[in-house]
Amino acid sequence: MSGVVPILFLGLFLVYPLVRILSQGLGPILAGGGEALRRVLVDTALARLLGASALQALLSTLLTLAVGLPAAYAFARYDFPGKTLLRTLLSIPFVLPTVVVASAFVVLIGPAGILERAAALLTGNPRIHVSLLRTLGAVLMAHVFYNVSIIVRIVGGFWAALDPRLEEAARVLGAGRVSSFLRVTTRLLLAPVGAASLLVFAFCFASFGVVLMLGGPRTGTLETEIYRQAVGLFNLPAAAFVSATQLVTSAIVLFAYSRLQARLAISRSLRVALYHRPRTAAQWVAVSVCGVAPAVALLAPMAALVLGSVLTRTGFSFAYWKALFSPTGHSLFWTSPLTAAGHSFLFALEATALALALGIPAAYLISRSQGSADRSLARGTGTAADLLFLLPLGTSAVTLGLGYIISLNVPPIDLRASALIIPIAHALVALPLVVRSLLPPLRAINPRVREAASILGATTVQVRMEIDLPLLRNAFIAAAAFAFTVSLGEFAATALLTRPELMTLPVLVYNSFSRPGELNQGQALALATVLMAACGLGLAAIERFRTEGREAF
Repeated sequence: MSGVVPILFLGLFLVYPLVRILSQGLGPILAGGGEALRRVLVDTALARLLGASALQALLSTLLTLAVGLPAAYAFARYDFPGKTLLRTLLSIPFVLPTVVVASAFVVLIGPAGILERAAALLTGNPRIHVSLLRTLGAVLMAHVFYNVSIIVRIVGGFWAALDPRLEEAARVLGAGRVSSFLRVTTRLLLAPVGAASLLVFAFCFASFGVVLMLGGPRTGTLETEIYRQAVGLFNLPAAAFVSATQLVTSAIVLFAYSRLQARLAISRSLRVALYHRPRTAAQWVAVSVCGVAPAVALLAPMAALVLGSVLTRTGFSFAYWKALFSPTGHSLFWTSPLTAAGHSFLFALEATALALALGIPAAYLISRSQGSADRSLARGTGTAADLLFLLPLGTSAVTLGLGYIISLNVPPIDLRASALIIPIAHALVALPLVVRSLLPPLRAINPRVREAASILGATTVQVRMEIDLPLLRNAFIAAAAFAFTVSLGEFAATALLTRPELMTLPVLVYNSFSRPGELNQGQALALATVLMAACGLGLAAIERFRTEGREAF
């Protein structure tokens, strides 16, 4: 019965709001018949936007694979100085708020940014312009920055756990080094590479903030069109129709991802990951080129953000940081940074507790169903549940926020004006990540151990406490750190649901960036740096307690 509670939660706070907004939005279109449908298709340019969304997601996925697969190899096979630190730094972008990443790229590649200043210094031409903002290239770079850690974790975790004796056996039978890699290792990696690619595609297809803030007029996608129709034009039917298209496409991609992950869980035979130091010069070069170089390159936006917070027009200064602690009455913010930090911390604690309370039984439900190799109905139930708990990842934050406003305004669930709606939305965003963090170690528990305990008279609660808890303790801590970090940096849903008296740090950064003036921009960069550091601490906890070789998102 415990698995019913998270399903009811998703039904109330995900499915119900989406059904309400889609029914209210699509109703006029269905009532108007073919002419109304044709008008919506023309007004939204749906076919073009669908193609543009799929194209930028595909390009982003291919570029992410090009950077992530070599890094996954280096992290999966070798142990080298600074490896844990580099993995943590690579993972930070995944949980950073969109506004923080946008701020970093503005400082790095925007007008008068670090790239432009460096070009002026090298060429001796102070009027040179090399800004890459408002281009598809900026969107692609930000997506690679966000998603490389997914490839490193999913593919690298599987790769590290592959038994190298399989490839060695192929060589004994006469295959060369390249041939054995292509025929053995590559084939074994097809499923995790496919799963990771589908997940990256889903994230990029549903990307909103990156496209909105870094893309130009020609980079419009389904997500930005939903925002334009709903918020800019107040055209709810058109927004709902585009939302339906986006949800169906994301659901198909996430369904394929869920099936691949379930196949990996049932079919693969892995070992505990073992690493070794590079022994030859060629191995050191491979580690440096494949692992260290991409990691260092991806650190450039984060380094630019820190640099921008201390670089003023007159040179290096901590003036922006000092302004953060100015009295509230003289602050350029609507809310003091310390107050916003308190709100963010409190919401993160509440969202973490809720996400864990829902995510643990959900993970048990999925693992128990998909682990039944002889019961097709149970496996189908597990796959359906897995897809259900993945849906928040592919749901438009704009659509969900509007759904809350429309549907959660009638007692006894009148939460539209309640502060509870923010941690609920945060928990909904974090729930899929908590479930994905718990599934691999749950699937790795030998069911015979539980069966033996039951035969000896242990109750279900005793089995959970005496067997599962010691084996899953680190996974629980890592999942909690994941939920806390995601909640701390959540921006899209919060921006739609928060009020000035409940301002969080990500929303405060966005509001400051939207106001003119160097001091506003500088304080936003300083706050974004604080937020990035907090996310880094959360990721450090995840790295400390993660399970080697058994990772998934």
